[in-house]
Amino acid sequence: MYIGNGAYCYANSASMFIRETGEGVPPYLLEVLSGVGLGATLYESGSLFLHNNTADPDVGISKAMSILGYSFIENFSDQEAECPLNELRKVLETSPAILGPLDMGYLTYSPNHRFLLGADHYILAYRMDEHFIYVHDPAGFPHVRLPLEQLQLAWKAEKLPYGRGSYQYWHSLTRIHQPSEDEIYDKAMDFFQHLYKETGKIGATIGAKTGKEAIEAFSEKLQNQEMSEDAAANLKYFVFQLGARRAGDYARFFKEKNPELAKLKMKQSVILGLCHSLTVEENWLELSSVLRDFAVIEEEFESKLLSHQVAKK
Repeated sequence: MYIGNGAYCYANSASMFIRETGEGVPPYLLEVLSGVGLGATLYESGSLFLHNNTADPDVGISKAMSILGYSFIENFSDQEAECPLNELRKVLETSPAILGPLDMGYLTYSPNHRFLLGADHYILAYRMDEHFIYVHDPAGFPHVRLPLEQLQLAWKAEKLPYGRGSYQYWHSLTRIHQPSEDEIYDKAMDFFQHLYKETGKIGATIGAKTGKEAIEAFSEKLQNQEMSEDAAANLKYFVFQLGARRAGDYARFFKEKNPELAKLKMKQSVILGLCHSLTVEENWLELSSVLRDFAVIEEEFESKLLSHQVAKK
Protein backbone atom coordinates (compact mmCIF):
# COMPACT_ATOMS: atom_id res chain seq x y z
CA MET A 1 0.00 0.00 0.00
CA TYR A 2 1.38 3.39 -1.05
CA ILE A 3 2.30 5.95 1.63
CA GLY A 4 3.59 9.32 0.48
CA ASN A 5 2.78 12.63 -1.12
CA GLY A 6 -0.28 13.24 -3.27
CA ALA A 7 -2.61 16.03 -4.36
CA TYR A 8 -5.07 15.51 -1.49
CA CYS A 9 -5.37 19.19 -0.58
CA TYR A 10 -9.05 19.26 0.42
CA ALA A 11 -8.85 15.90 2.23
CA ASN A 12 -5.71 16.98 4.11
CA SER A 13 -7.29 20.33 4.98
CA ALA A 14 -10.45 18.61 6.23
CA SER A 15 -8.39 16.17 8.29
CA MET A 16 -6.58 19.09 9.97
CA PHE A 17 -9.93 20.82 10.47
CA ILE A 18 -11.37 17.79 12.25
CA ARG A 19 -8.24 17.29 14.34
CA GLU A 20 -8.76 20.72 15.88
CA THR A 21 -11.80 19.20 17.66
CA GLY A 22 -9.61 16.52 19.23
CA GLU A 23 -10.69 13.75 16.85
CA GLY A 24 -8.74 12.14 14.06
CA VAL A 25 -9.94 11.14 10.59
CA PRO A 26 -7.27 10.08 8.07
CA PRO A 27 -7.10 12.03 4.81
CA TYR A 28 -7.50 8.87 2.72
CA LEU A 29 -10.96 8.25 4.19
CA LEU A 30 -12.10 11.83 3.56
CA GLU A 31 -10.81 11.61 -0.01
CA VAL A 32 -12.69 8.36 -0.61
CA LEU A 33 -15.93 9.58 0.98
CA SER A 34 -15.85 12.75 -1.12
CA GLY A 35 -16.51 10.59 -4.18
CA VAL A 36 -14.55 13.01 -6.37
CA GLY A 37 -12.20 10.35 -7.75
CA LEU A 38 -14.90 8.00 -9.04
CA GLY A 39 -15.65 7.71 -12.75
CA ALA A 40 -14.04 9.21 -15.83
CA THR A 41 -14.84 12.27 -17.96
CA LEU A 42 -13.53 13.34 -21.36
CA TYR A 43 -14.24 17.02 -21.99
CA GLU A 44 -14.69 18.68 -25.35
CA SER A 45 -11.26 20.26 -24.84
CA GLY A 46 -9.79 16.76 -25.23
CA SER A 47 -8.59 16.42 -21.63
CA LEU A 48 -9.34 13.21 -19.72
CA PHE A 49 -10.04 13.37 -15.99
CA LEU A 50 -10.60 10.44 -13.66
CA HIS A 51 -13.57 11.96 -11.88
CA ASN A 52 -17.31 12.35 -12.27
CA ASN A 53 -19.29 15.51 -13.04
CA THR A 54 -21.52 15.32 -9.99
CA ALA A 55 -19.21 15.85 -7.00
CA ASP A 56 -16.62 18.58 -7.36
CA PRO A 57 -14.26 18.93 -4.38
CA ASP A 58 -16.30 21.65 -2.67
CA VAL A 59 -19.39 19.43 -2.76
CA GLY A 60 -17.42 16.28 -1.95
CA ILE A 61 -15.74 17.67 1.14
CA SER A 62 -19.12 18.58 2.65
CA LYS A 63 -20.53 15.15 1.82
CA ALA A 64 -17.57 13.34 3.37
CA MET A 65 -17.81 15.21 6.67
CA SER A 66 -21.59 14.73 6.75
CA ILE A 67 -21.26 10.96 6.22
CA LEU A 68 -18.88 10.88 9.20
CA GLY A 69 -21.50 12.50 11.44
CA TYR A 70 -20.28 16.11 11.55
CA SER A 71 -22.20 19.35 11.36
CA PHE A 72 -20.47 22.52 10.15
CA ILE A 73 -21.18 25.91 8.65
CA GLU A 74 -20.29 26.48 5.01
CA ASN A 75 -20.37 29.84 3.26
CA PHE A 76 -19.94 31.09 -0.27
CA SER A 77 -20.75 34.32 -2.13
CA ASP A 78 -21.57 35.67 -5.55
CA GLN A 79 -18.52 36.76 -7.52
CA GLU A 80 -19.78 40.33 -7.36
CA ALA A 81 -19.80 40.26 -3.55
CA GLU A 82 -17.07 41.86 -1.48
CA CYS A 83 -14.48 39.56 0.03
CA PRO A 84 -15.76 38.70 3.56
CA LEU A 85 -12.50 39.42 5.38
CA ASN A 86 -14.15 40.90 8.48
CA GLU A 87 -16.55 37.96 8.68
CA LEU A 88 -13.67 35.50 8.38
CA ARG A 89 -11.63 37.35 10.98
CA LYS A 90 -14.47 36.97 13.46
CA VAL A 91 -14.88 33.27 12.63
CA LEU A 92 -11.18 32.59 13.19
CA GLU A 93 -11.47 33.87 16.77
CA THR A 94 -13.37 30.68 17.66
CA SER A 95 -12.76 28.18 14.84
CA PRO A 96 -10.26 27.31 12.13
CA ALA A 97 -11.64 27.42 8.58
CA ILE A 98 -11.07 25.48 5.40
CA LEU A 99 -10.72 27.93 2.51
CA GLY A 100 -11.22 26.85 -1.08
CA PRO A 101 -11.13 26.47 -3.89
CA LEU A 102 -8.31 29.00 -4.08
CA ASP A 103 -6.30 29.92 -7.16
CA MET A 104 -2.76 28.74 -6.44
CA GLY A 105 -1.32 31.44 -8.68
CA TYR A 106 -1.86 34.00 -5.90
CA LEU A 107 -0.45 31.98 -2.98
CA THR A 108 2.78 33.94 -2.84
CA TYR A 109 4.39 31.92 -0.02
CA SER A 110 4.85 29.15 -2.61
CA PRO A 111 8.04 29.68 -4.64
CA ASN A 112 6.28 28.22 -7.69
CA HIS A 113 3.05 30.22 -7.47
CA ARG A 114 3.70 32.07 -10.74
CA PHE A 115 3.45 28.79 -12.64
CA LEU A 116 0.22 27.68 -10.94
CA LEU A 117 -2.32 30.27 -12.07
CA GLY A 118 -5.69 28.61 -12.56
CA ALA A 119 -4.91 25.55 -10.40
CA ASP A 120 -7.37 24.93 -7.56
CA HIS A 121 -6.31 24.38 -3.95
CA TYR A 122 -7.57 24.16 -0.34
CA ILE A 123 -5.90 25.30 2.87
CA LEU A 124 -6.68 25.57 6.59
CA ALA A 125 -6.72 29.11 8.04
CA TYR A 126 -6.30 29.63 11.79
CA ARG A 127 -5.51 33.33 12.41
CA MET A 128 -5.69 36.81 10.86
CA ASP A 129 -4.22 40.17 11.73
CA GLU A 130 -4.43 43.53 9.96
CA HIS A 131 -2.15 42.51 7.11
CA PHE A 132 -1.92 38.71 6.88
CA ILE A 133 -3.82 35.46 7.18
CA TYR A 134 -1.95 32.54 8.76
CA VAL A 135 -2.52 29.08 7.33
CA HIS A 136 -1.47 25.46 7.12
CA ASP A 137 -1.13 24.63 3.43
CA PRO A 138 -1.07 20.84 2.89
CA ALA A 139 1.13 21.31 -0.18
CA GLY A 140 4.07 21.49 2.22
CA PHE A 141 3.74 24.88 3.94
CA PRO A 142 2.82 24.77 7.66
CA HIS A 143 2.42 28.03 9.60
CA VAL A 144 2.83 30.35 6.61
CA ARG A 145 1.33 33.79 6.15
CA LEU A 146 -0.35 35.29 3.09
CA PRO A 147 -0.97 39.01 2.53
CA LEU A 148 -4.68 39.77 2.65
CA GLU A 149 -4.67 41.36 -0.81
CA GLN A 150 -3.32 38.07 -2.22
CA LEU A 151 -5.91 36.11 -0.26
CA GLN A 152 -8.69 38.13 -1.86
CA LEU A 153 -7.39 37.36 -5.36
CA ALA A 154 -6.86 33.67 -4.64
CA TRP A 155 -10.16 33.24 -2.80
CA LYS A 156 -12.29 34.89 -5.48
CA ALA A 157 -11.26 32.00 -7.75
CA GLU A 158 -12.30 33.72 -10.98
CA LYS A 159 -10.27 31.42 -13.24
CA LEU A 160 -11.29 28.12 -11.65
CA PRO A 161 -13.69 25.90 -13.60
CA TYR A 162 -15.92 24.88 -10.70
CA GLY A 163 -17.35 26.12 -7.41
CA ARG A 164 -20.69 27.13 -5.97
CA GLY A 165 -19.47 30.70 -5.68
CA SER A 166 -16.53 32.81 -4.60
CA TYR A 167 -15.06 32.93 -1.10
CA GLN A 168 -16.09 29.42 -0.03
CA TYR A 169 -15.19 28.28 3.46
CA TRP A 170 -16.15 25.80 6.17
CA HIS A 171 -15.99 26.43 9.93
CA SER A 172 -17.50 25.62 13.35
CA LEU A 173 -17.34 21.83 13.16
CA THR A 174 -19.47 19.83 15.61
CA ARG A 175 -20.11 16.11 15.96
CA ILE A 176 -23.84 15.41 15.90
CA HIS A 177 -23.76 11.65 15.32
CA GLN A 178 -21.28 8.81 15.86
CA PRO A 179 -21.96 6.47 12.92
CA SER A 180 -20.80 2.88 12.99
CA GLU A 181 -18.48 1.51 10.30
CA ASP A 182 -21.49 -0.18 8.71
CA GLU A 183 -23.43 3.09 8.64
CA ILE A 184 -20.50 4.92 7.05
CA TYR A 185 -20.12 2.19 4.45
CA ASP A 186 -23.83 2.12 3.58
CA LYS A 187 -24.08 5.90 3.27
CA ALA A 188 -20.94 5.96 1.15
CA MET A 189 -22.23 3.25 -1.18
CA ASP A 190 -25.54 5.04 -1.58
CA PHE A 191 -23.64 8.22 -2.48
CA PHE A 192 -21.30 6.41 -4.89
CA GLN A 193 -24.24 4.85 -6.70
CA HIS A 194 -25.85 8.28 -7.00
CA LEU A 195 -22.64 9.64 -8.57
CA TYR A 196 -22.49 6.95 -11.22
CA LYS A 197 -26.18 7.29 -12.04
CA GLU A 198 -25.96 11.07 -12.44
CA THR A 199 -22.59 11.60 -14.09
CA GLY A 200 -23.69 10.32 -17.51
CA LYS A 201 -26.71 12.63 -17.47
CA ILE A 202 -24.58 15.63 -16.56
CA GLY A 203 -21.93 14.70 -19.11
CA ALA A 204 -24.56 14.70 -21.86
CA THR A 205 -25.66 18.23 -20.93
CA ILE A 206 -22.11 19.63 -21.17
CA GLY A 207 -20.98 17.70 -24.23
CA ALA A 208 -18.63 15.37 -22.33
CA LYS A 209 -18.17 11.61 -22.61
CA THR A 210 -18.13 9.61 -19.38
CA GLY A 211 -17.13 6.19 -18.04
CA LYS A 212 -15.79 3.50 -20.37
CA GLU A 213 -16.82 5.53 -23.42
CA ALA A 214 -14.66 8.47 -22.28
CA ILE A 215 -11.60 6.30 -21.68
CA GLU A 216 -11.92 4.48 -25.01
CA ALA A 217 -12.46 7.73 -26.91
CA PHE A 218 -9.33 9.20 -25.33
CA SER A 219 -7.41 6.01 -26.12
CA GLU A 220 -8.38 6.45 -29.76
CA LYS A 221 -7.12 10.04 -29.71
CA LEU A 222 -3.78 8.78 -28.43
CA GLN A 223 -3.61 6.13 -31.12
CA ASN A 224 -4.31 8.77 -33.78
CA GLN A 225 -1.82 11.21 -32.19
CA GLU A 226 -4.55 13.80 -31.67
CA MET A 227 -3.65 14.83 -28.13
CA SER A 228 -2.95 18.50 -27.40
CA GLU A 229 0.03 19.76 -25.37
CA ASP A 230 -2.34 20.83 -22.58
CA ALA A 231 -3.90 17.39 -22.43
CA ALA A 232 -0.44 15.78 -22.31
CA ALA A 233 0.66 18.07 -19.48
CA ASN A 234 -2.53 17.27 -17.58
CA LEU A 235 -1.65 13.58 -17.75
CA LYS A 236 2.03 14.03 -16.86
CA TYR A 237 1.55 16.23 -13.82
CA PHE A 238 -1.85 15.31 -12.44
CA VAL A 239 -4.26 12.69 -13.74
CA PHE A 240 -2.51 9.34 -13.50
CA GLN A 241 -0.41 9.85 -10.38
CA LEU A 242 -3.43 11.15 -8.46
CA GLY A 243 -5.67 8.47 -9.98
CA ALA A 244 -3.31 5.69 -8.90
CA ARG A 245 -3.30 6.91 -5.31
CA ARG A 246 -7.06 7.37 -5.20
CA ALA A 247 -7.70 3.89 -6.62
CA GLY A 248 -5.42 2.39 -3.99
CA ASP A 249 -7.30 4.20 -1.25
CA TYR A 250 -10.65 3.00 -2.59
CA ALA A 251 -9.21 -0.54 -2.51
CA ARG A 252 -8.35 0.01 1.15
CA PHE A 253 -11.88 1.28 1.88
CA PHE A 254 -13.58 -1.69 0.18
CA LYS A 255 -11.18 -4.38 1.43
CA GLU A 256 -13.18 -5.71 4.38
CA LYS A 257 -16.75 -5.21 3.19
CA ASN A 258 -16.50 -5.74 -0.57
CA PRO A 259 -13.36 -7.66 -1.65
CA GLU A 260 -14.51 -7.75 -5.29
CA LEU A 261 -14.61 -3.96 -5.56
CA ALA A 262 -11.32 -3.74 -3.64
CA LYS A 263 -9.63 -6.09 -6.11
CA LEU A 264 -10.85 -4.07 -9.09
CA LYS A 265 -9.66 -0.80 -7.57
CA MET A 266 -6.24 -2.26 -6.81
CA LYS A 267 -5.98 -3.42 -10.43
CA GLN A 268 -6.80 0.14 -11.49
CA SER A 269 -4.16 1.55 -9.16
CA VAL A 270 -1.46 -0.65 -10.69
CA ILE A 271 -2.55 0.17 -14.25
CA LEU A 272 -2.65 3.91 -13.55
CA GLY A 273 0.87 3.79 -12.15
CA LEU A 274 1.95 2.21 -15.42
CA CYS A 275 -0.03 4.86 -17.33
CA HIS A 276 1.92 7.59 -15.55
CA SER A 277 5.23 5.97 -16.47
CA LEU A 278 4.20 5.59 -20.11
CA THR A 279 3.05 9.22 -20.21
CA VAL A 280 6.35 10.57 -18.92
CA GLU A 281 8.12 8.30 -21.43
CA GLU A 282 5.74 9.67 -24.11
CA ASN A 283 4.96 6.14 -25.21
CA TRP A 284 1.53 7.11 -26.49
CA LEU A 285 0.74 3.92 -28.43
CA GLU A 286 1.33 1.62 -25.47
CA LEU A 287 -0.55 4.05 -23.23
CA SER A 288 -3.48 3.85 -25.63
CA SER A 289 -3.50 0.04 -25.33
CA VAL A 290 -3.21 0.04 -21.53
CA LEU A 291 -6.05 2.55 -21.21
CA ARG A 292 -8.34 0.17 -23.07
CA ASP A 293 -7.63 -2.42 -20.36
CA PHE A 294 -8.40 0.22 -17.76
CA ALA A 295 -11.71 1.02 -19.46
CA VAL A 296 -12.82 -2.62 -19.18
CA ILE A 297 -12.06 -2.65 -15.46
CA GLU A 298 -13.86 0.66 -14.95
CA GLU A 299 -16.96 -0.72 -16.64
CA GLU A 300 -16.85 -3.82 -14.41
CA PHE A 301 -16.37 -1.71 -11.29
CA GLU A 302 -19.30 0.52 -12.16
CA SER A 303 -21.54 -2.47 -12.86
CA LYS A 304 -20.68 -4.24 -9.60
CA LEU A 305 -21.03 -1.08 -7.54
CA LEU A 306 -24.45 -0.29 -9.00
CA SER A 307 -25.65 -3.86 -8.39
CA HIS A 308 -24.74 -3.68 -4.68
CA GLN A 309 -27.79 -3.69 -2.40
CA VAL A 310 -27.45 -0.77 -0.01
CA ALA A 311 -29.02 -1.19 3.41
CA LYS A 312 -31.74 1.44 3.84
CA LYS A 313 -32.32 2.75 7.37
